[in-house]
Amino acid sequence: MIWNRINVRILALGTLVAGFISSLVKWGSEVNMPPRIAGEISPPAAHINAWLKPFGIDAHSLDYIYQGTTISGAVTLYHWFFSFIFAFVYIFLAAYFPKIRTFYGALYGIVITVVMHGFLIPALGFRYPAYDSNVKGWLWNLNTYELTSEMLGHIYWAFSIEVSFVFVLALFAKPIKNNLWVR
Repeated sequence: MIWNRINVRILALGTLVAGFISSLVKWGSEVNMPPRIAGEISPPAAHINAWLKPFGIDAHSLDYIYQGTTISGAVTLYHWFFSFIFAFVYIFLAAYFPKIRTFYGALYGIVITVVMHGFLIPALGFRYPAYDSNVKGWLWNLNTYELTSEMLGHIYWAFSIEVSFVFVLALFAKPIKNNLWVR
């Protein structure tokens, strides 16, 4: 059962560690392989503009300059927020559905890419690729660069959640038995 004191502590600490580390990994992977062409608005920026503009927050309202480089603070916080949420979901699901940990979390990363970037983001109307603005950004309409960047970025990201999770389990000396971490 997940709702005992130790398991709740593992879930909480695992979420914090994995959310923090995985957000850095995902952010870093996009620096090396940007998923969109220069100047194109990202789905997080489009979401922020659509949903938070009435409250005075837009994709650039939290920008800051670090060593002469403009950093999109709102988009960074958005990615961090979702990394913590998806880290929690991963660890929680791993308690009951250990198959989510297949390929050290890579399966989870692939599923997230397909669900979020392949279907949900375009379904909400937040992805019209600049390289082909006549089509919605469904998975099958993405160019190889964007698809590769998103797929690999989410695999690295999910793998870092798994590594962080294993680290937290080790801190609690909680062995994994029969692919389950809860007892």
